[in-house]
Amino acid sequence: MEAIKIQTDFPNFTVGLDPLPDETLFSWCSRFHRLAANGQDKNTCLQLFGDTRIGSAHDFPARIAVLVTRSHGCLGTASEIIRDRTLLPFYLPFKSIEVGNEAVSALCGPGIGHLKFRLGLLTSGVGAAHPLKACPQCICSDLDRHGWAYWRRSHQLPSVWLCPEHLIPLRASSLKLLQVARFAWVLPTQANCAPLAGLEDRRLSKHETAWLLKLSQLSNELLNCPSGSFADPVRIAEVFRIRLCSLGLTYASGRVRWPIVQVSLEKLVSNLACLPAINHEADLHLLRTQFLRILSGRGMTHPLRYLIWISTWFNDLSHFKTEYDKLAGYINHCEDELPAPNKPMRGPTREQMEIIAMLCTGQLSLSAAALRAGVAYATMAAWASKESFEVLRRPKKLSATLWNQAVAMLRAGADKSDVGGQCQVSVVTVTRILRTVPGLQEHWHSVRYKQRGDIARRAWSNLLPLRKYMGIKALRCLEPSAYAWLYRNDRVWLQASLAGTCKIKITNHAARRIENADERMAVFLKKLTLSRESSTSVWRLDELKRAFPRIEKVIRYPERWPLTVKALAFVLVAEPL
Repeated sequence: MEAIKIQTDFPNFTVGLDPLPDETLFSWCSRFHRLAANGQDKNTCLQLFGDTRIGSAHDFPARIAVLVTRSHGCLGTASEIIRDRTLLPFYLPFKSIEVGNEAVSALCGPGIGHLKFRLGLLTSGVGAAHPLKACPQCICSDLDRHGWAYWRRSHQLPSVWLCPEHLIPLRASSLKLLQVARFAWVLPTQANCAPLAGLEDRRLSKHETAWLLKLSQLSNELLNCPSGSFADPVRIAEVFRIRLCSLGLTYASGRVRWPIVQVSLEKLVSNLACLPAINHEADLHLLRTQFLRILSGRGMTHPLRYLIWISTWFNDLSHFKTEYDKLAGYINHCEDELPAPNKPMRGPTREQMEIIAMLCTGQLSLSAAALRAGVAYATMAAWASKESFEVLRRPKKLSATLWNQAVAMLRAGADKSDVGGQCQVSVVTVTRILRTVPGLQEHWHSVRYKQRGDIARRAWSNLLPLRKYMGIKALRCLEPSAYAWLYRNDRVWLQASLAGTCKIKITNHAARRIENADERMAVFLKKLTLSRESSTSVWRLDELKRAFPRIEKVIRYPERWPLTVKALAFVLVAEPL
């Protein structure tokens, strides 16, 4: 391993440092900082990344291309460092290849910019902090084996909270989480890694322990999947539906057997209660809503949410990937083998048009023209009427009086059934009249179109006074046919009618979602207090922040979370047991 050349005042001063197994880039830089004895953290950052701050992030460090140049590639290429030493590969399999390429470029470039937003971390509800985590037994064994305790990448994944080697809960460091040492190079110690309230003091059942280990296994398997491996949410939805069908959890029509599925959801609620990342979302109704979102083909913003449902219905990630790839091959095969549809012929062909011209000039009779064109007599009569050729009638059902009455009613826009009832003929006969009288069919459609529009506008205008009390969706349910006709045929009038009315304020229900989240977080905080059976002191705020990172948002904007603030006050001043 080639040593890194340090740009210091001492000439020819070099430090050689090999990365340890599963070590993050941040951990390697922290060990390098101590070994180089640089003193201030910014000196090491400047030497390695060419900047006093950028590059010191523990999850998504930037300026990796500069690090590769300054270290002479001793850690590998920039792509290898990103793949093996950062958390980025965990987020890319459920994103498109284009997003993956942009993310890699951001880590190689001068700064990550809005990368966390592009990856969906800021809007996921899971958080984007990535608190540093370590196993206390791993710290001891690393000190004995390597002389260093270091940050393992497998421990830093947001879905890993149980050490897969020692089967004990991980401990979190508040140094990076609380911005105490935002740009510092730190290594795990027993002092700076504290147990998580609600996880270490919780007595995990065998089922919960097995589920946390399975989630850790899925997360580490996800690191080996390339970018865009599961980027199609529609195909993911189909994979889940096929899996539910194979487990007998759907009806013959494809609908989900919710009474049976609810048993699995109740187990998942119990499992989520021991997952610090989203333990406040351990709600049966919320889980059903999220699962319906996946089944409908809508994408989830955070891979942890996918992994939770994969752990519920699949054996491992390779099982899910096999079904996902199998479905892709089936779809591609069907697309390749699907023959091009035959477009139906509408109207006469060129040869038939020549026969119609001979009919209109009197060279052929209607019967002879129909015979030569290979069509029925009525079809040839309809074609000829479109060329303004008046067909000679041989009345069998309609006398001249009834014929004229039927034509007059059709010109007035009467319904076919009304005309048939008045003239005592079938609807088929009325249709034949429309098709054989030159210009009658076009005129009838024009009149009917105007009549239908007048009816729709009149019906919709009667509903406009209700606009101040309800939205368009509710109005549309009152007169669905009128709204549909106007939307398809006269959208300008429809929009103008809505623009000139007093309307209620339409929102995306963000306020209601915040209220629901406020209720869930308040309930979670109270449960967290009750779960601490052997407490000898009141809760400290830093303990709550480690156990429940979303509490930072509550402290920053207390007016938005009134119930959670009350629950927080109760937790902090509660008397010890």
